[in-house]
Amino acid sequence: MTKLVLFMLLVCAAGLPLAAQSLVRLVTHPELPHPASIAVLVAAMLLGELLPIHISRPGRTGEVTVSSTFALALAVCAPLGIAVLAQGLPLVVDDLRRGKDPLRPLFNIAQYSLTFAASRTVVLLVAGDLPASPVDFAQRHLVAIFLAGAVFFLVNHGVVGTAIALATRQLVRRHLVEDIQFQLLTSGLLLCLAPLALVGVAFSPVLIVVLLLPIAAVRRSAATAVARERDALHDSLTGLGNRALLQTRLAQALREVDEGSAAGTVLIMLDLDHFKEINDTLGHPVGDQLLLDVARRMQESVRQDAFVARLGGDEFAIVASVAHDQPDARLVGLRLAERLSQVLSEPTTLAGVRVDVRASIGIALSPDHGTDVDELLARADVALYAAKEDRGTWSFYDPARDCHTPERLALLAELRDGLDRDELVLHYQPKCRARTGSVIGMEALVRWQHPVRGLLMPDEFIPIAEQSGLIAPLTMAVLTGATAQARRWMDAGHPINVAVNLSVRHLTDLSLPAQVEQVLRAYQVPAELLTLEVTESTIMNDPTRAVTVLAMLRSLGVRIAVDDYGTGYSSLAYLKRLAIDELKIDKNFVMAMLTDEDTAVIVRSTIELGHNLGLEVVAEGVEDTATWQALLPLGCDIMQGFLISRPMPAEQTLPWLRSWQPPSPVLAPDNDPDANTNADTARIPRSEPC
Repeated sequence: MTKLVLFMLLVCAAGLPLAAQSLVRLVTHPELPHPASIAVLVAAMLLGELLPIHISRPGRTGEVTVSSTFALALAVCAPLGIAVLAQGLPLVVDDLRRGKDPLRPLFNIAQYSLTFAASRTVVLLVAGDLPASPVDFAQRHLVAIFLAGAVFFLVNHGVVGTAIALATRQLVRRHLVEDIQFQLLTSGLLLCLAPLALVGVAFSPVLIVVLLLPIAAVRRSAATAVARERDALHDSLTGLGNRALLQTRLAQALREVDEGSAAGTVLIMLDLDHFKEINDTLGHPVGDQLLLDVARRMQESVRQDAFVARLGGDEFAIVASVAHDQPDARLVGLRLAERLSQVLSEPTTLAGVRVDVRASIGIALSPDHGTDVDELLARADVALYAAKEDRGTWSFYDPARDCHTPERLALLAELRDGLDRDELVLHYQPKCRARTGSVIGMEALVRWQHPVRGLLMPDEFIPIAEQSGLIAPLTMAVLTGATAQARRWMDAGHPINVAVNLSVRHLTDLSLPAQVEQVLRAYQVPAELLTLEVTESTIMNDPTRAVTVLAMLRSLGVRIAVDDYGTGYSSLAYLKRLAIDELKIDKNFVMAMLTDEDTAVIVRSTIELGHNLGLEVVAEGVEDTATWQALLPLGCDIMQGFLISRPMPAEQTLPWLRSWQPPSPVLAPDNDPDANTNADTARIPRSEPC
């Protein structure tokens, strides 16, 4: 038996005999002095019960019934059975109509019987007697009724507050203390009107209407305040809570964990994949319909006590408490993520178009991943970022992938200083024509010459730069350095191509083409000697904007390459629309093609696809002559890998160019007509999760 049920049974055991006794007495002594006045008070009480006042509370709305004013008046000047019937009967009918537990209406009758009996006892002790009827209210009863109101408030608040605390698994004492201020300023003040109700009905029952008018005005003002509060805390489109309300609910859930009433808290951050593409293609009204549909699905798929919020755009959040009798928080979070993924993946039809929805989900747990609101929100966001690296998946918070730890933040500050001190260095890896072995370009790989830690590889600082926004100036620094190196190769008689990889921030920046043109003009490097590489995942973050920016770059004469093809999610439709020149096969496919037939099929199909689209195909990861020779009959155009050379510092490139000999048995005639027209790529490596 739970504590709540035990408490309710104890209240019933104490209060129901009082209710029964009062009803029996009412039946055996049915005479009612001044029944019209009593009827007016009963009618006013029922009206107050039917028209409660809704009042804003932190993170939620509270409900206050005016009926307590007239219930107290009835309790002290009418037979107790009348007050019990008038207050209890509507509650019983409503509870039964709603299909509530039968114990609940019995509990309500019992607690009101105890409250009324305590109030009558106070009046009797202080005034020496009870008013025989509403019109017999005398001045000596005034102080007694105010004291009776205080007892009414304390008994009612104590009994009901204890039940609410047990039902919501809160500490009873803490709940009563935190809730008493709100109750005093609402129910407590309304109880102070009880003497006025008695004075009014003693003079004329019509005056009760006058008393109800200011209460009606207060009710209307409160409704307006609640509406404004709701607008401030809820999303106007979906009706879900917003970020402010999420923080309040999350704080409540974390407090339950601290108090021991809950075993843990699950926070889920969810982001729709390709929403901007849907929004831009089908229009904002359709996008709004999709958001409404997603909000509905999410609410239907979570527990009734879980809280769902829309944080803005296509980002949502869920807070769910984990009870002590439930599985551990990680399992609860996993099941919730699986259910959300399944529900959201069901296709929907919008504006006559079938739309498939996918979502990335980040999960943070309390107390495992954090114990305060800001910390848990930040870590759920880190988990979401990790999940978005692999679209359509979920990810738990992993400290190893958190770029916002103190150590990473310190490294970010050092990187910012390193950019100012020109500590970035570029290494270059050659690319060669497949059939001749002639060098046609260099791919630049960025390194950081840290003053203390030495030469750092890109995976140690690029993810931090991408998440912090520092990737934009870093990419421009690489573009400038690579273009300057292309100028030096031209001056030395080797006009070969160099390439720079674009981050997602640059690929959606309409000012990028002007910046590129300015750098090329500054170093007097022809546009065809620069290749800009983009990855599939970068394109698909905002494919509409990517198409525009790439077209503007292509109009300058710059070459465009899609890097790491086969590892992302680009569609053939977008690949056809892109203004690109090269398709680079990811090295993982190339390195495995000799030992895995399925991988070899992928490589062959990619080469055919590239040629059918009029593109040159580059194979990365060529590490032996067998791979080179296997790629030749497939029609691969360009080779790159350790067989040709490992990445080398800029000062070693010219000596290497002069001494380069193609690997046997490949020959490299000096008159290769394409030796200086095709492009390699100077790139910042695609970031891995940090």
